[in-house]
Amino acid sequence: MKGFKSIHVIGRNLDETWFELLRQLYRHGRRYKIDDGSFAGAERLEFDLVSGTILEPIQYTEGGVRLPLAVTVPQGIPAPTTDESIENYFVEYLMNGELSPNEHYRYSTWLRGGKYMIPNLVLNGIRQEENASVVSAPDQVQWCIDHYKKKGFGNNHCCMAIGYPESNFAYDKKYENEMERGTSPCLRIADTKIVKEDGENYLCMNVYFRSWDCYGGWPENMGGLALLQEYMAQELGVKMGTLSFTSKGLHAYDFQLEALKGRIGV
Repeated sequence: MKGFKSIHVIGRNLDETWFELLRQLYRHGRRYKIDDGSFAGAERLEFDLVSGTILEPIQYTEGGVRLPLAVTVPQGIPAPTTDESIENYFVEYLMNGELSPNEHYRYSTWLRGGKYMIPNLVLNGIRQEENASVVSAPDQVQWCIDHYKKKGFGNNHCCMAIGYPESNFAYDKKYENEMERGTSPCLRIADTKIVKEDGENYLCMNVYFRSWDCYGGWPENMGGLALLQEYMAQELGVKMGTLSFTSKGLHAYDFQLEALKGRIGV
């Protein structure tokens, strides 16, 4: 594949990194027709592979006031999120593992612990067609905090997995409308590492998304994950480090392209 492009970006904060991602996606994104899933039949621009690092995911003034997390857009361009939405996302979808009646999972189901449903299409190697199994997940965030405190900061053990092996089979579930369609989690890994530099310990985080909306999803997801990273760093008594990400499916839909172009000024 001579045309395959692997892109890496580095930004000072969320806003700067998002701008560069949009710019690189517009220049190097591959046209991709969606055969199944959200917006089936439509097209989008998608990175072949992208990674990046945010050097200061959360910034504060000298007086200790947190600077806005939400990315900025020119007047007349729709904003993908707000600080209020980011904070709500952090509280409800990264820290609260309790499901609403119509939800099958939240990322927090696996990060903070909670119950989720495995569709009984394939379970224990036996094909089934009815109902679903309810499974309880442990609190991985607290386990990581406790593990670092008990075992020391010099380890690569604290990698949090989101999802379950049977999640792919959710796509085989029959449905009559989009609200019933089975999906698997987009965020799959939230990995952590504590790096020592100049006598200070820094908690770094690296996340992987299998599929990801660059314009509408990335700013809110990364803002919420930055708050999760900060929470863990504070619990550990260390400083906030870098926030890195990888995806083979970061994309922008055709209906978002005008907003994308308006943000990057083309």
